[in-house]
Amino acid sequence: MKEIVVVTDIRFWEPTMGSHARIRMLAHNLARTYRLRIFYLRPIDTKTRAAFDALDLPGGAEIVSYMDYTGQRPDYQRRLSKLAYFKTGEVIDFTAALESYLKERPAHAVIFEYLRIAYIADACPEGTLRILDMHDVMSARTVSLQRAGLKASISIDAPTEKEILSSFDGVLAISRADMAFIRNRFGLENGIYVPYSVETRARPVIGSGRRLVFIGGRSDPNITGLEWFLEQVWPLLGGAFQLDVVGTVCGAFTDGPDPRSWPGVVFHGPQEDLDAPLRDADIAINPVYVGGGLKIKCVDALAAGLPCVTTPEGAAGLDAAQEAGLTVARSRSEFAGAILRLAASPAHRRAAAVAAPGFVRDEFSPEAAHADLVAYLGEAGQDDFRPVSRTLPAIAARIRRAIARDSASVRSKD
Repeated sequence: MKEIVVVTDIRFWEPTMGSHARIRMLAHNLARTYRLRIFYLRPIDTKTRAAFDALDLPGGAEIVSYMDYTGQRPDYQRRLSKLAYFKTGEVIDFTAALESYLKERPAHAVIFEYLRIAYIADACPEGTLRILDMHDVMSARTVSLQRAGLKASISIDAPTEKEILSSFDGVLAISRADMAFIRNRFGLENGIYVPYSVETRARPVIGSGRRLVFIGGRSDPNITGLEWFLEQVWPLLGGAFQLDVVGTVCGAFTDGPDPRSWPGVVFHGPQEDLDAPLRDADIAINPVYVGGGLKIKCVDALAAGLPCVTTPEGAAGLDAAQEAGLTVARSRSEFAGAILRLAASPAHRRAAAVAAPGFVRDEFSPEAAHADLVAYLGEAGQDDFRPVSRTLPAIAARIRRAIARDSASVRSKD
């Protein structure tokens, strides 16, 4: 059985961010097919071990701390780590530890969770596939946030990002729009379409239409989007609705000496079970208007059979969902109007309860979401590791028409 290593410092077992959920599902589906090992860039205490074990990943997946290999003398060739971009963030001990670990326990492929630790790929020996999980096109996200006066947590320009991505055998893209960006803007052929994956849930009960839900982590796009909704859209709804806000985003409104409140808005904070607020709601909202990548909260809502009202940014990568329960609003009046229409029409909400999960099953089921990655690893994981330029065209051809469809929308954003 092929051995796959995922390198990360993210506590992805915590249900706090959509990005955590994506890594959880990626790990779960990799563990179904391969022998999975997590190389964790933090110490592992009893609580961490218990949380990881509670994921119940298939196939005996394991987690190991870099601390078990710390203090090794670096013996790798510096390539990515020489880039000026990593000068302030590089931790040589991480790379040296991974190098030592891979010498002891070789792997067919190593997946690095996010661009900020991409330099650690210098640890991979010849013949090991190096794969970067982008999550977003970070240079595009940087520009989007800067235009809104916000600072990106991972700030990078396009030429530097292209240079980093080009050094990997494969790059995981979370949306078809990001695939188009990699191919058309960066001119790279190493993109692999691996969106978020989720299981759908039946929705047998259609409620009153008056209960809204927003689930999000404490990120600037979530905070500014929710602020805009509460200040610009909420007053237009006439006090007839309840909004349940769930997740760490609540702290931005409730923490500190002057917590903010709005009539009808309930800030629940983080919750372990995110299915419950989706099950109790009638309509989901996603008012995020900056950022990038796929908006996981929209996919989760549709998977639960909920109609979802969002912005053009929130709908990025979800064009087909507009026929299956996703409504795109381009102004505060459109946003309020969409909510009011859905609230007044049980038939529309009942239709979404059927169509939305069907769309998610086709595009975001675990099997559909990871098909291209499994196909790639299944081919490139043979004894004669071939360059990515030879392994990906067969996969790329299968989705080229979808990429071409999205390319026009990507170029229109210039």
